[in-house]
Amino acid sequence: MADYIEHYNHVRLHSAIGYLAPADKLYGRDKEIFKERDQKLETAREQRRIKRQQVYAKIEGPGEPYIPLTQTV
Repeated sequence: MADYIEHYNHVRLHSAIGYLAPADKLYGRDKEIFKERDQKLETAREQRRIKRQQVYAKIEGPGEPYIPLTQTV
C-alpha cells in the first residue's frame, strides 16, 4: 500500500492540477514546472518555424520572393 501511495503522490500526473504530481503542487514546484514547459514549447515552435522556412525556401527556388511564415497566437 505504501508503494501505491508514493506513486500516486510523487509520480502519477493528475490532469485536474495541470498534469503535475500532487507533491509538486504541495511543495510549490508548479510555477517552476509550468515555466519550464512554456520554455520548451516556445523552443519547439521556433524550431518548427525555422524548419518550415527551410522547406519553403527549397520550394520557392532562387530569385523568388521570400514569404515569411509566422504564427499568430
